Amino acid sequence: DQEEEKKEHNLDLVQSVGIQFTGSLHAQWFNMFMMDLLRERAADLYRTKGLLSFHGQGDTKFVFQGVHEQINFGPAKTPWAEGEERINKFVFIGKNLDRKELTKSLMECIYKEDEKA
Repeated sequence: DQEEEKKEHNLDLVQSVGIQFTGSLHAQWFNMFMMDLLRERAADLYRTKGLLSFHGQGDTKFVFQGVHEQINFGPAKTPWAEGEERINKFVFIGKNLDRKELTKSLMECIYKEDEKA
């Protein structure tokens, strides 16, 4: 029976990495991060999704979801509520994912007011 001959996947290698932090992202830096990540790791990334706050975008909440290198991105149906804490949330599902490296790279995308020492 052909139904019984389905291809099996080795799910031992698959992992999920969830990352969240407050703040607003710098849109250009985040776009560069995602382009680099997809260029270098598309084969390892099965699914990506997130909820984002971008500096300079008012109360617009953004969402993205992707399968390998195909990403859909746009405004969420509902904006950030008044007083709602702006928590960026990311989920990466794939193989060979480094939580520390992903977190470090995403944190580097946070918009910072004029940094004076």
